[in-house]
Amino acid sequence: MNPASPRSLARLSGLILAVVLLTPSLFSAERESLKLLAIGNSFSDDATRLLPQVVKAAGKELIIGRASIGGCPLERHARHLKEAESGNPNGHAYKGATDPKTGEKRDMSLPELLSAQAWDVVTIQQWSQLSFKPETFQPFADELIAAIHKYAPTAEIVVHQTWAYREDHDWFKKDDGFTPAKMYTGLTSTYKNFADGKGFRVLPVGDALNLARQTPRWTYVTDPNFDFKNPPAGQLPDQRTSLNIGWHWKKNKAGATAFTLDAIHCNPAGQYLGANVWYSILYQTDTLPDSYAPIGMTAEDAADLRAHALTAVKAERAREAALHPVVAK
Repeated sequence: MNPASPRSLARLSGLILAVVLLTPSLFSAERESLKLLAIGNSFSDDATRLLPQVVKAAGKELIIGRASIGGCPLERHARHLKEAESGNPNGHAYKGATDPKTGEKRDMSLPELLSAQAWDVVTIQQWSQLSFKPETFQPFADELIAAIHKYAPTAEIVVHQTWAYREDHDWFKKDDGFTPAKMYTGLTSTYKNFADGKGFRVLPVGDALNLARQTPRWTYVTDPNFDFKNPPAGQLPDQRTSLNIGWHWKKNKAGATAFTLDAIHCNPAGQYLGANVWYSILYQTDTLPDSYAPIGMTAEDAADLRAHALTAVKAERAREAALHPVVAK
């Protein structure tokens, strides 16, 4: 039996590499447990809110920590990091954070949270309002990356891709050409160019929401029968096709109940979609548990959202694999 030539061995190695990159869940061991720290804001909270339930339904384990401040950009996380490292009390900026070691809720700093566990994964993201502006990422992202390497040296850094706002957000009413599609395109290219430059994987939550929104089931349409100018007290328009919270009644600063629009944050359907993306990527699997869905969600809707999550995940895996093409000699 003749030994394989160096050229044929190189071709075989390249082919194996390509297959592994394209289908990592077939070759990487599926995770049974995960220690995860999410550095972000309300969007990381949204995407991980239902992750513990999804993980439990799969019969697996999760320890999750959150370095989260509402509306917090990379710049502010980096600023509080510097304050913590210099001994400034303002560095304990994560108010009421759950200490992953003790379960105690207290004000913590980013170095404390990063050091609290031997994290498997630490995620980072930009504030949604700046997500499509690449000039806002640096030098703050590099400062956070350096801190992760310092305080959680064994953790993989993964980038959380956020999502575009719902069509009725005020940004899209200015007649300046800025649309949800443009927001999505801008944030997608910004996140992925950043991640590619660092060699990080991406959690394609924004892709999954965008895919779902292209289908009739999840295309939001304004309720033509609802009086938005004079809304009947306590009543809401039909928003069953929305992945965002949308219109709701809440108390304003004056204490009065007001008819309010949240076209930014996810409702349970959007949260469930995001959680399945995180689960599939981080647990390295293409099998999503079907025994859990948010209260009130039909089995058909849950299955549909899981399908969109997997489509986005597989497309992202293929995209990342294409960055390492096999060149036949």
